[in-house]
Amino acid sequence: MPLRQREEVQEVPRRLISWKTKWGQTLWGLTPFVCALLLVLSYPPFDLGWLAWGALIPWLFSIERCSPGQAFLQGYLIGLLFFGATIWWIGCVTVPGVILLVAYLALYFGVWGWLAQRTVPGLILAPGSVVFGLPAAWALLEYLRSVLLSGFGWNLLAHTQWRWLPLIQIADLTGVWGLSFLVVMVNVALYLAAKGAASARVGIGAALLLLVGVLTYGTLRLQQLDPNSSFNVRHGSSAFRVTVAQGNIPQRQKWDEAFAEAIWKRYEAVTAEAAKEHPDLILWPETSVPGFLEEPKVMGRLQGIVAGARTPFLVGAPTSDEEGLRTFNSALLLNPNGVVTGRYDKVHLVPFGEYVPPFLEWLRRFVLMGDFSAGNRYTVFQPPAVSRYPSASFSVLICFEDLFPGLARRFVREGAQWLVVITNDAWFERSAASIQHLQASVFRAVEERRWVVRSANTGWSGFVDPCGRRLDPPAQIPRFQPGVATAELRITPRPPTLYARWGDWFLLLCGIIVFLQWIRWKRWISL
Repeated sequence: MPLRQREEVQEVPRRLISWKTKWGQTLWGLTPFVCALLLVLSYPPFDLGWLAWGALIPWLFSIERCSPGQAFLQGYLIGLLFFGATIWWIGCVTVPGVILLVAYLALYFGVWGWLAQRTVPGLILAPGSVVFGLPAAWALLEYLRSVLLSGFGWNLLAHTQWRWLPLIQIADLTGVWGLSFLVVMVNVALYLAAKGAASARVGIGAALLLLVGVLTYGTLRLQQLDPNSSFNVRHGSSAFRVTVAQGNIPQRQKWDEAFAEAIWKRYEAVTAEAAKEHPDLILWPETSVPGFLEEPKVMGRLQGIVAGARTPFLVGAPTSDEEGLRTFNSALLLNPNGVVTGRYDKVHLVPFGEYVPPFLEWLRRFVLMGDFSAGNRYTVFQPPAVSRYPSASFSVLICFEDLFPGLARRFVREGAQWLVVITNDAWFERSAASIQHLQASVFRAVEERRWVVRSANTGWSGFVDPCGRRLDPPAQIPRFQPGVATAELRITPRPPTLYARWGDWFLLLCGIIVFLQWIRWKRWISL
């Protein structure tokens, strides 16, 4: 090892000595709380996304004086604080479930802290490679928690930037993971700058160059796509006109037979309002129908509403198979005569909410859980007016299915030209859950360059264009209020994006970077 590099490596322990002061120990002890606070403030309801660009810096400084085990425990504590403060609302459904989920999700933060501690020598010797290695590890860990054990891709780091349109356009190339990578990369670069190491210029320059490149790409893409994705309200337009309904039915009433008549009347009222807009399609939220459509009384009531509106409907309702042995969470398309012309059964069920893994059946003794079965078809609906709108085919994502980029990508590859999200976030009362949920829909719109139309029981209901832009009122409905919103979608047939065609190629690149970084670390240890 060259003499200059040896001196720089030896400088690390000398800097650690300065931490052995009362103030240094106090600051180190507060690091998990400071880091978690900055991250929590980056998400709704606070939504201060700019804080995410520096939220990891205190964590990186504190890692310098940690052993590998301490770094893992510190990261785990940050994860506990972060997830506990941002997804606490799951406790409205199951307190044991949210405790177990938070304890599990925090493991990913602990692993990243452990990996970051192992790269401390590289921050001096090879900052150019480390400034790529740590972001790549973060992106891979986010992907793993989005797919393992059914997956929970809620509150990814990229989601903090959902309002910054030029930044999020990169998702049509790399998926949501590319923006998470960039945010971590900037954190690492700022950390290197704060350390003042002369050799850090390469890493800082690389991060700055990538940030400028992403902003330039996003600005150009917005200019290219804006004419095709604008909100057109001119009457007589050939655009496909859609109206979404928001019933705002409290969860405690949805499955109570005593409130069934009130629910029907609420949806009759919002449907009558929707019909005045003369849409080509009306959307009702997930499980909006108070009963099973196999019941003649329920189906007859629904067909009467559809016939009165003289408009095609997409409704969410529980359904059963012919034998009545299995129950599905379904979306059904009805023509103006009330005849079902298409059906999608939810493919990706919510663990513990809609089904229980066989080895955890004992949890049913402590909390009421659903007993749905998963569908196996990726339905692409053809609206009854398809002769006038040949590009209006669409697919439906039910509940939290829009958290999964691969599922949306599958529908687009099957031919969907726009996407519908029907959901019921009333489970989580008046929390920020519905806005955090909306963040995922914004990224699905950009990744696939498709309109995403949301109909939610309590909100957020409205329209997200292919640039990730949420349309302003009257094309959205305030949360926790009943109402309707209408927009005309200019649906231009688009080829699949690079992300839709190639999938998670960026994660493969991240895996290669992490592997090379690990090899380099092993070499440092042997020197």
